[in-house]
Amino acid sequence: MSPSTPLPLPLAFDTAGLEPLDEGRWFVPDSWNDVVVLSVREALPPAPVWLDGIEALRVTLARGHAAAGGSLLEAAAVSLGGVPALYTLVSERLPGSRTGFRFRGSFLLARSTVTAVLTGQFQESGVTGVRESMVRLRLDPAGTDSGGHPYDPELPYERGHAADWDPMFPRHALSLARAWARTVCRTAVVAPAFAALPPYRAA
Repeated sequence: MSPSTPLPLPLAFDTAGLEPLDEGRWFVPDSWNDVVVLSVREALPPAPVWLDGIEALRVTLARGHAAAGGSLLEAAAVSLGGVPALYTLVSERLPGSRTGFRFRGSFLLARSTVTAVLTGQFQESGVTGVRESMVRLRLDPAGTDSGGHPYDPELPYERGHAADWDPMFPRHALSLARAWARTVCRTAVVAPAFAALPPYRAA
């Protein structure tokens, strides 16, 4: 298939609360910064580890995102409509902000000849940094805890981004990102033709 030929979307999921922009793109009506994108790409290049080595993959991804200025919050092997997928949740600083973050939840469904990527991006707005500050005050009033990363203790980690704090901040961008990811896991349906493709395997 030539690069100019659009590939059919291989995945459907519950889009309640989202407004369509065009095929494969949606936005949250209350915030144009909160968007969901489904794309189809070429197959992944060979890699030494994949979902059957999720522990090693977590470390590799965590270090890669840290080197790029972000932070990997979660990485897991999940099943979407019976098809194995890599789920990741990443935080990154908002440009020009000392306290604001955007959060990207992604599902990567890799097959031998093609890859589907579903990403939801949720961005803080208004007063930022409240979640992080409140959690720090609760856990470490003296300000002495550096919070080692759960996948690599040598990496920094913002403890306020742990899922345990989502119920306290249900409308926070990070809580919304996780809620969206749970909806995808619960409702995703994969096209039979895509699911029937040979799976991607580590080199």
